[in-house]
Formats: sequence, C-alpha cells, structure tokens
Amino acid sequence: MLKHWVFVGLGFCIGRGLFAAEIDSTELNSGRRLLKTAENFRTLSKEPVPEAKTTVFGDLFRYQLATGSNVLPFSMVGKMAFGGYIGSDITANIESKLQEKNRAGLYQSIGFGIYPLMSRFDDGVRGSAVGVSKARTSPRKLSAIGIRNVQTAGLQFTDDAFRLVFRGNGYYKGQELAVGENFIQNLGYNAVDFLWAGSTSRVTVSVLQVTSFSRIQTGDMKLFTSALGDSLAFNGRYLSATTANLGWGSKGMGIAISMDKLISFRGFGSYKSSGKLHHLGLGVRDFGVIQLPMVSVESRGYVWDASGKGLNPVGDAITQAVTLKQAVVNARQLQLSNWFGNQRDSALARLDLSNQNRSGAILAPFTLYAELNRFYCLGQTLGMNVTYLHVKGYVPSARVWLNFDWNAKGNQKWTSLQMQPYFALGGFDTWDLGIFTTFQTPIKRLGNTSFRLDLRGLEAWAMPNKQHGAGLSAAVLFRL
Repeated sequence: MLKHWVFVGLGFCIGRGLFAAEIDSTELNSGRRLLKTAENFRTLSKEPVPEAKTTVFGDLFRYQLATGSNVLPFSMVGKMAFGGYIGSDITANIESKLQEKNRAGLYQSIGFGIYPLMSRFDDGVRGSAVGVSKARTSPRKLSAIGIRNVQTAGLQFTDDAFRLVFRGNGYYKGQELAVGENFIQNLGYNAVDFLWAGSTSRVTVSVLQVTSFSRIQTGDMKLFTSALGDSLAFNGRYLSATTANLGWGSKGMGIAISMDKLISFRGFGSYKSSGKLHHLGLGVRDFGVIQLPMVSVESRGYVWDASGKGLNPVGDAITQAVTLKQAVVNARQLQLSNWFGNQRDSALARLDLSNQNRSGAILAPFTLYAELNRFYCLGQTLGMNVTYLHVKGYVPSARVWLNFDWNAKGNQKWTSLQMQPYFALGGFDTWDLGIFTTFQTPIKRLGNTSFRLDLRGLEAWAMPNKQHGAGLSAAVLFRL
C-alpha cells in the first residue's frame, strides 16, 4: 500500500501540534476565580459586606489544566497529550460519532507569586491574620509580581481528516477523502506579570516570551486511493509554520494587559428587601500581541505578501492534482541506488512546495468573562459565569452553580469552607459537571490563606473512555 509522505507528516504534525505542546494563571470558566495573579474576594457570608472588609488575595501557586473535544474521549486526548497506545477499536468507535466539522483543545498553565513574599518576614507584622497593608491595596503602587508558563493548543478538523490521520487511507480504497479545511495551532510562552490591585479593580501588565509556536493549515484538500491501493491522487492547499529551529529567547516576544472590575449594585427580589448587594465581575485577561520575528513556512497553493511580513496568506493559488504510483523495484536496485531519495525528490518537485522565512504578529490567547457572584432563584443561592477563550476549538462557555458556605464558629483553626457544584456548557467540551471548593485558614506569616480546588468534567474523570473533556485547577492564595 502506497502511503504519501505528506499525509504521514500531516498526521505527525497534528499530533505534535495538539498534544505535545509545551502549554496561565487564568482559571478558565471559574468566574471570580478567573482572576489571575491576584483576585478580589468579598467575604461570602449572607450579610452585606462593608467596603472596609474587602481584601485582596494573590497567587502563591496555581496550576490549571483544561482539555476537551466535541467528539474525542478524555482518555484518547490524554494519551495523545502525554503518551500511550490508541487502539483501532477506539478510533473505529469515534469514527461513527464524527461530525462534518469537529474541534478539540488543550490549555495548561502553572504560575507562582514571587513578590511580595519577602515582606511576610518583616517583623511578622504582614504575617498576622488581621489587617492588610494599605500600600499593597493602593492602585497606585505595585501589588504583586508573578511568573507563569502557558501552553495552548487548538484544533478544528473535518471527519475525513480524522479518518486519514488515525485510520489511514488503506481503509478507504476506491474512495476519495474530502480532507477539506483544517487548522491546528500550538503556542507556548512564559510570562512575568505586574499587578496593581485596588479593592474593586485591578490592572495587570504582562511581558511574554514565546517558547513554542507551530501551525498546520489545509484548504480544499482531497485524497483518492485506487481500488488496488497502488496509487494516490492528491490535491489541495497546505501550510506548515514553525519556530522549532530557533534558539531559546529568539522565538518571539509580546505584551498583554488584563483588567478586572467588581461592580456592586442593589439586589433583586429578597436581596432588595433586605438591603443586600449583588456583585458583578467583568474582565479581560491577557489581551495583547505577540511578535514572531522569524517563522519557517512551507506551503502549497497559497499566495503570500512579497514583503515577507504576515503569517496569513493573502490569497489562494490554483493547484493541480498530483498522482503517485507504487514503484516496483528489486533488491539490487534498493542496495545499489538512492531510489528512496529519488522518489522523495520527485514527490517534492511534483507537489510544488515553497519554503520561506516570514515574520508577523499574532494575538495572545486572551479571555473575556462576566460573572454574577450571588443571587437567589427558587430558594437557592446561585452564581453564573460566561467566559470566552481565544483559542481554536474553544466556544463560549456558560456556568451555573450553587453556593454552600460554612463559617467557623468560636476559636477554630480554619476560617471558612465554600463548595460550589456546577453545570457548564461549551468551552473545549460540550457540557460538564464539576465542583469548586475553597478552604480558608490562617497560617503563620502568610495570614488568612485560601486553598482552592476545581474539578471540571466529573463525568469524564469517572468514564474517560466514553465522555470527553475534563479539567483541573489547584491554587494557594494569600492576602496581599
């Protein structure tokens, strides 16, 4: 069976681009918890909270992982991301569930707070569980500095592209696979975040350093395999862009800004009659531009700006179908000639691939969110959030949760416990069940410290071979 090297390479690049990504301190789809290197936190008792009791929390540590697809099961995404065998029975089962257009994605980050840690040891004053330095909460002075590593990967693919990559063209003799339009992009970067936080708003400026970038794109691609499997007919557009050959520190730089605002307003229903307030959080995270100074681009069937600037084609070119036939050679030819090299060079020449170095800018994977923290409905205290992440494969996500609060009484070693079971739609996935937990306790020299755990996609954690999409977020926050 003749297998065209371009499609083997395409499958390899798709696998690498989506699942071997090297992937902020943004907690996806978590509303108030979406705030990055620090976040405002109003005491979540059922009584109105005076402005003086509003405190500012910042990250000591945060890890996040979000994966999902509208069709690929969680176990398959995990194996492709971190290694593992994917059997033909799994791919055959997925094939029956494919849609004409499919999506998948991954977001991973790890972040640490590096300032103001040392001030915790200044005479032990900052380490007490009561009182907050007014200098730290002043919007005119730097509140915190954090570092992050972020990895994102997004994929939009057709049903026939999945069949070609994961099943091979041998299953489709005498058929034409309409591989069509596909897009895969992986972006990794390091970030240094500078936060200015007030009691109800914050601004973060981030300096970004690219660690990895690659993009695979196809257009109007088709592949026909003869009934005997001895020839292939290929046509369509193809693009591969990468910074893999560049050294550390030369792959690209960027800058981004994050802004968050907490708005309080008089409540509705029973909240209105009791004088209690609702709290609406609005924000944008990591909105910025990344400049890539040199990207190696290999393409077929695309028209480019002659200046060498820009990473997106300016048009499409007319392409001609290429037919490759199985060559029959004997052992002597294989031993005494460079037959393999000649076949490869011939294929390259007929495909008419062009190679060039280009520069350009891309948007950072920014997030938009809006959250209503607390309101009553049918006798229950609820919260709701809407989030959008600018990564291929991600669709706007909505989350609704129940609030359960327990506050310590008397002389206890803990302050409060909050649990939020929730239901979510969208994101990388289609739907999710999850639970978010916050536990607060005073710790010497750190003050009132918050431990947070968010498990998203409980159904996928329980049934990884049948359900798709799961996430995990863990964080330790201290009072700034």
